[in-house]
Amino acid sequence: MEAIQVLDWVALGLVMLLAVLAVHLRDVLKGALALAVMSAILAAMFYRFGAPWAAMFELSVCAGFITVLFLAVIALTEAREQHD
Repeated sequence: MEAIQVLDWVALGLVMLLAVLAVHLRDVLKGALALAVMSAILAAMFYRFGAPWAAMFELSVCAGFITVLFLAVIALTEAREQHD
């Protein structure tokens, strides 16, 4: 097995670990950040396997825009809970 194949398997393992971690974490902020890192690694894998458009979409929309939305909702929810 070549070194690049080992790197592919490690990246795949990290994606699966971060996906499970994002679901099981009690802290929603840490879960959202785990999901963002998972999306960034997945985008790198897409690019590595020859799908630059899918990588660009994954990185900009999933790792970027969706993460910003999650963080904004978390911030607004926590602010409302502290206010009540």
